[in-house]
Amino acid sequence: MKHMIQRYKFVLILIPLALFIILLDGRVLDGFLSTNEVPDHFRFIGVLVAGVSFLIFAILRFDKNTNR
Repeated sequence: MKHMIQRYKFVLILIPLALFIILLDGRVLDGFLSTNEVPDHFRFIGVLVAGVSFLIFAILRFDKNTNR
């Protein structure tokens, strides 16, 4: 069981990423950015930066653990 988890750890990173993209895409399609208000665009960019930062952190941590 532990070997299988070690083997498919990347899936544990991809599932939250997919959920993040689905949530963000749903908000944009519902008209989140259609108002052309500056705070909405800053919030959108902030969420993207936070999501990408978390993903980079998770990948670096995953890579560090596999090199041991």
